[in-house]
Amino acid sequence: MTDDPKIGEDETAIDDEETTPSGPPEKMSPGFYVAFGLIIILVVMIFVWNVPAARMNAGIELTNTNWTLRALMDTNGILVPVISGSEVTAQFNRSQGRMDGHSGCNWYSALYTTKDYAVTLKREVITDMACWDPAVTEQESVFLADLSRPATYSLSDSTLKFYDAAGKTVFVFVPV
Repeated sequence: MTDDPKIGEDETAIDDEETTPSGPPEKMSPGFYVAFGLIIILVVMIFVWNVPAARMNAGIELTNTNWTLRALMDTNGILVPVISGSEVTAQFNRSQGRMDGHSGCNWYSALYTTKDYAVTLKREVITDMACWDPAVTEQESVFLADLSRPATYSLSDSTLKFYDAAGKTVFVFVPV
């Protein structure tokens, strides 16, 4: 048993030649910097050239979700939450170019078009049912009047926002 370490001997002794650097750090070759630069350029190009593709698909993304209104611009131009217990919804049918839903008391239909993130909405049809809550009736009137205001929209996983020509938020929808 001559291979057994003796008590007190350091088992972690390392050869000095293995840990001592043999000179200054190695410099990268010009080829490395060229390759690195090309990778950066490629990444930037992917983001820049992919943005138009995202814009082209923006209108399609509207149709993949049913939406519930959470806030709307009131008659004073202030974004206010939807009245608790009222239901204002939107569903987009791309093939027909229609936005349909419930406006609080009635069912409505509007024509819509999109190009990139620009949008036009035009109210087409609405049912004529009485609403028992005057506050919901007022909210519905504001919503229906504001349907023609959106000029652009933004879309994320959690919200669909419509903006007027001045960039003020008109509607905020969330997925159902």
